Amino acid sequence: MQMILNLVTPEGQSVSLPLSNDVSMEFAALPEWYMEDIAEFILFIVQYSPSTLQDTCLPTVITFLVVFVSSANYIRNPYLLAKLIEVLFVLNPAIQDKTKQVFQDITLHPMSADHLVPALMNFFTDIETTGASSEFYDKFSIRYHISIIFKSLWEIPSHRQVMIKQSSESKDFVRFVNMLMNDTTFLLDESLDCLKRIHEIQEARKDKEAWNSQSEEEQQRRLKQLETDERQCRSYLTLAKETLDMFHYLTRDIKSPFLRPELVARLAAMLNFNLQQLCGPKCKNLKVENKEKYGFDPRKMLIQLTSIYLHLDSEEFASAVAADERSYRKELFEDAIGKMRKLAIMAPVKLDQFCNLFQRIENIVVQNKQKELDTEDAPDEFRDPLMMTIMSDPVLLPPSGTIMDRPIIERHLLNSQTDPFNRQPLSVDMLQPGNFVTFTVE
Repeated sequence: MQMILNLVTPEGQSVSLPLSNDVSMEFAALPEWYMEDIAEFILFIVQYSPSTLQDTCLPTVITFLVVFVSSANYIRNPYLLAKLIEVLFVLNPAIQDKTKQVFQDITLHPMSADHLVPALMNFFTDIETTGASSEFYDKFSIRYHISIIFKSLWEIPSHRQVMIKQSSESKDFVRFVNMLMNDTTFLLDESLDCLKRIHEIQEARKDKEAWNSQSEEEQQRRLKQLETDERQCRSYLTLAKETLDMFHYLTRDIKSPFLRPELVARLAAMLNFNLQQLCGPKCKNLKVENKEKYGFDPRKMLIQLTSIYLHLDSEEFASAVAADERSYRKELFEDAIGKMRKLAIMAPVKLDQFCNLFQRIENIVVQNKQKELDTEDAPDEFRDPLMMTIMSDPVLLPPSGTIMDRPIIERHLLNSQTDPFNRQPLSVDMLQPGNFVTFTVE
């Protein structure tokens, strides 16, 4: 490890971050298995003899991990960097308490305070695409490791301040939140769908006569599907709970990035949709036997979702919730308020705040309906070509010459840096004001 650190350290100096952008030929010539073997060896030691880490080589191990986890440009293979992050994950006291001191030494390392959080945040986003055929599912396990590390770092004031600083100064934080939303939407959707299928089979087996009337082959097929759903449900819920938990503690102290025009509408739609799953007319389909077996805690999930609404309480957020025609319903919020009041899972002051937010949302819904009536005859050139809504900030897309509403195209660019009309490369910096349309709309 010391030899590899020497290769990235200028002669006569001690190692420091950030490393030089120019990777030395000596380091570049190292086989990947040098790094991989070190990571695997540390994982082995942590599992079978953690006390060994407390010897005189510990400072070198810590410096090695901090330096290379924070220097993604030195490790081109994302799975190799993920292996080093896995070491941090396994050392985390949330995974095993016996390595608590080692993890604490890592978080207190002079170089980790300013560099560890931004590096993990960037990798959380970059791991979206790796080029491997299994990249879609690999990213969830890697991001799970990062989310557990983040949760521990959030409890350390110096690292929490770095996160908050990143949220206000770095554009990468917006991409990070976008990926977090994508994961939360997918994982909650998949896990709740699994619960519905589990509920369906459990209910079918209660009717002995109807169940026995099926052929043995059909019974075996459904039982096999039940095993698959149970396994996937546990896995998806484990991951979903961590992403939702991250949303919960981040929005408590960080607000403005979540209210950006390109994010707030999707975030409101995600919250509304999942609130509908827990409180809507079909929520009975989530009732399963031994829900603890799957890690399903609907009460905790409900309080986390509604708390996120309160964390983001603002006019921008209320407007976004009201504009979600797919999932928002007056009856949905009334049902959620009724459940929380009956179960006494939210403090009365917080519940009053939620009721107040609900009333403001309803007022905006009424205003929106009137606006729709007022603008229903508006020419198509005033409407966004994808969403058919009246544009508030028209911009020109140079590759295709199309005019779109800025929040909508910026939302698209968070996931794909292309013009949606001809798939040519497009970035936010390339967008041009649609001055004529703006003047005309006004």
